[in-house]
Amino acid sequence: MCVLLIFLFFWGLVVIADSPLFSTLVAQQAPEESRGTALTIVNSIGFAITIISIQLMGVLTSVLNTQKIYIVLAIGPIVGILALLYKNNNVETSS
Repeated sequence: MCVLLIFLFFWGLVVIADSPLFSTLVAQQAPEESRGTALTIVNSIGFAITIISIQLMGVLTSVLNTQKIYIVLAIGPIVGILALLYKNNNVETSS
């Protein structure tokens, strides 16, 4: 139980630190005239993804075992890393 609480505390710190960084990235990259709209859309998408993920995990727990559910959860970060690598390669080739 103690290990779980430590993990949850660490997870909370990481998630809280991630949100302002992501909002700053969006604010810097969005055109000035639509910056507020871009931030609103990104936050709305984030909340929608959270709600859908929680509901989906509830359904999947009745169908799959826990190890397979973690594989499903890994898809998002993997896609994000691949997108960043793709963007990084495009920036380097255009320079």
